[in-house]
Amino acid sequence: MMGIRLSDKRISREELKELLYRRRYAVPNAVTVGNMFCGFLAIMYSSTGRFEQATVSILIAILLDGLDGRVARRLNATSRFGIEFDSLSDLVSFGVAPAVMTYHWAFHRLAPDFGVALTFFYALCAASRLARFNISAENLKSFTGLPTPGAAIFVVSVIHALPFEQNSYPMLVVGSLTMLTIGYLMVSTIEFFSIKQFKLSGVKVRWHIALGLLIALTWYDSRLGLLALAGWYAGSGPFMRVRGKLPTWLGGPARAKSQPAAGAFNL
Repeated sequence: MMGIRLSDKRISREELKELLYRRRYAVPNAVTVGNMFCGFLAIMYSSTGRFEQATVSILIAILLDGLDGRVARRLNATSRFGIEFDSLSDLVSFGVAPAVMTYHWAFHRLAPDFGVALTFFYALCAASRLARFNISAENLKSFTGLPTPGAAIFVVSVIHALPFEQNSYPMLVVGSLTMLTIGYLMVSTIEFFSIKQFKLSGVKVRWHIALGLLIALTWYDSRLGLLALAGWYAGSGPFMRVRGKLPTWLGGPARAKSQPAAGAFNL
């Protein structure tokens, strides 16, 4: 009898381990749900004018977005469902939520109809960016177009700089330019480096100093520091695109000399 009980106990433990293994997909999906909930919470906060709380919600969503993929790979729980669910969550948190925040921040009082068009343009660009990411095999070192988390953090950093409802035409212009520029960068073919693959080991000393100053500014004044960090990343892609087209004597990259082809002539 004792042997049977021990055998039953051993079998039940194996069944429990098998059950937990089959349920491992729930862990990264739960993180994704947390990401979506933070985006939904940001929409609720911004609709009542609580922009500081909405900003914190988006920042937490960005952290969770970077965590769910790591958890899935760690548990060997990657799936097609998880990929699609993550994209839908990102659309809520980084597409719809920043658009709604900007609408209530800059357009709600002075230009509601115009604001609907511009904020929808931003959300549409975010959806297009996510769809393109899902069907393309982008490498781990760079992205084609501004990633939606980078776009969202720039938008909320602008709002976080003045976290109350605006009622002036200059800020209406700021909100319009933000929606148009960031929306365009998301659907553009400009290359942006991946933060996950960023390493300081091969970076020049001046960039170490610049990054240190940005971090110090964020610590001293979170509003200006967050705006500077978000602006630095959003502007890094266009900067490298322009720099790549400059001649060497104006600071462009060194280019390997190529021999002219047979029959060709130099202009």
